[in-house]
Amino acid sequence: MRRCLEGRPKERSRSPPSTWREGVIVQSSGTRTSESRSAREPELHILYASPLDHRIPQINIQGEVDLLQDSLKEANCRMKISVGAATTKSFAQLLTLAETAGSIILHLSVHVVNAESNVGVVFENDFGGAHILYRPQLEELLGNGEQLHGLSFVFINGCSSESIAEILVEAGCHLVIATRGKVYDSAATVFTQQFYYALGSQVSVRSAFERAQQVLRVDPNPQVKASADMFVLFGQHAARSQTLPRRPTQVHESADGQSGLRSELWDLGAPGCLPPRVEDYIDRSSVLREVLRNLEWSSGKQARRACILYGPEGIGKSVAAIELAYFASSPGRLFSRKVLFVTIEGKPDLANVLQGISLALARRRLLTSASRNQKDVLQALQQMDKTRSRYLLVLDDHSGAVHGSPQVRSLLSNIMETVRNLSLVVCSREHVYESLGPCKCVNVPLGPLTDAQSAELFLKRSHRPLHPSDLEPGARSQQNLTQNEEFLKNLAGHPLLRRMGGNPGQVNAMCQRVTPELKSLWDLCTWLPMSWLPGSMATTTTRVRSMSFESENLQSGLRRMSEMPDSSMQLTRKMSIDGVHTEPMVRMMSMDGPPLARMMSVDETQATENGIDHS
Repeated sequence: MRRCLEGRPKERSRSPPSTWREGVIVQSSGTRTSESRSAREPELHILYASPLDHRIPQINIQGEVDLLQDSLKEANCRMKISVGAATTKSFAQLLTLAETAGSIILHLSVHVVNAESNVGVVFENDFGGAHILYRPQLEELLGNGEQLHGLSFVFINGCSSESIAEILVEAGCHLVIATRGKVYDSAATVFTQQFYYALGSQVSVRSAFERAQQVLRVDPNPQVKASADMFVLFGQHAARSQTLPRRPTQVHESADGQSGLRSELWDLGAPGCLPPRVEDYIDRSSVLREVLRNLEWSSGKQARRACILYGPEGIGKSVAAIELAYFASSPGRLFSRKVLFVTIEGKPDLANVLQGISLALARRRLLTSASRNQKDVLQALQQMDKTRSRYLLVLDDHSGAVHGSPQVRSLLSNIMETVRNLSLVVCSREHVYESLGPCKCVNVPLGPLTDAQSAELFLKRSHRPLHPSDLEPGARSQQNLTQNEEFLKNLAGHPLLRRMGGNPGQVNAMCQRVTPELKSLWDLCTWLPMSWLPGSMATTTTRVRSMSFESENLQSGLRRMSEMPDSSMQLTRKMSIDGVHTEPMVRMMSMDGPPLARMMSVDETQATENGIDHS
């Protein structure tokens, strides 16, 4: 399951300076007596940690929040819900709130690390990286246990979290729900939904726990059924009587007439404000962390306000920018619910950029309607400074306006100079070294996918399974290949993938041709456009394809090539050049242009549009 990480190396715990993120908890003033604490209406606080780390699967926190809200709503339970990122600071402040205010339910959605003899819980740092708290650091944070008395109970939604629950119980927490091993996501979803529904229906914690287990035991899915006894409850005696305080149910009516909870509703995507996420996303965590690290105070270094994410067409800048926007705008993170996303298409001019920014402001209700008036846009942006919250403007510049238009750079300079709480990320095909107002542009490159990542994306986007003939020319078996380590290695080394140079846009376009009608991937090798071939390979192929061959020279060149002892010149069935079919053909040409041309007895200065068929 996604929440259990075994065999991970130990990492030194560190807590960089940060500022409190808006919207995680509501601070209480003064201390409260135990009597007033028990009478206080309970609050559900969801702390989640899903850091940018390719080793750690992402948690679907929006789905989890929706599940909890729907479960409580179905039970007609009136409860305030708050959501925030799990950092050492947010966790410590929540414990303080529990000590002073009480009646806090903590739902902790995290990964758990079991490494050698130590155990730890994965939190986030200020720029989205992983911050692992091992047992000594966690015990230090929990203190003497006084601050845990205000926690009604803790629900740890993560695999193999029993050891973390034991630490919480030892520190003074009365009720903790955890798991003793790996649990499937489907089982965790069923258990969580049933538990919170029963709890919201005014049954005790123990009864809610038992009813959730009963539902798992009768589930038709064998994997879900087998997970029933993986959930454990610490504090059995207290759980018999612990329920949510009874009070009159006050359900308000929403605009569409449907009943709703009085809760702090969170939507991580803010519908209409951010573009939809793409399917089959390939992890770019290291690049996203680098961007956020530049925008955040870290180790005493002043935060930058302008980053240029640059790379060639199709390299994945738009996809990375969308993931960055969703991550950074999630509750409790650097730009919590404060991201403006602008896609610039068409002409690379000032009016087009103003139109895009004004549309984003209008979607956020910071501007009444879209406008191409620079004064209107600046005034709307300046209103953001009054909130004292940090905003992020993401410009996905398909048109090249930022790099190519001095007027656009002048606009951005004006914005960065007058809107001091605004940070900027520009996706560009070119570097931008010119400062934008007072802000230096930090250029962050987005490189190609690795061979393994290209193979992973290729498999996800193809329209049929791969067969032996796709990897080995001439193979006749049409059985589906088993995806194992050797298979992925062979696919990653296939000329078709290698020639695309790790460009995800090109991989995605090529996968649209991998259909049930395609006999073999080798049939696609000659389809590759010249612009897709990386570097010297494109030059080599262009030279070979532009040569004017005469049959006699071609026959002579092929005979010499077939006699070469070099094992890198692998030969197969035929070559078709200007209608001349000759046995055998060169399957993989790993040589540069001039030596290859000389070997084939062809004048490399001659040029036509003859093509090479590698089928």
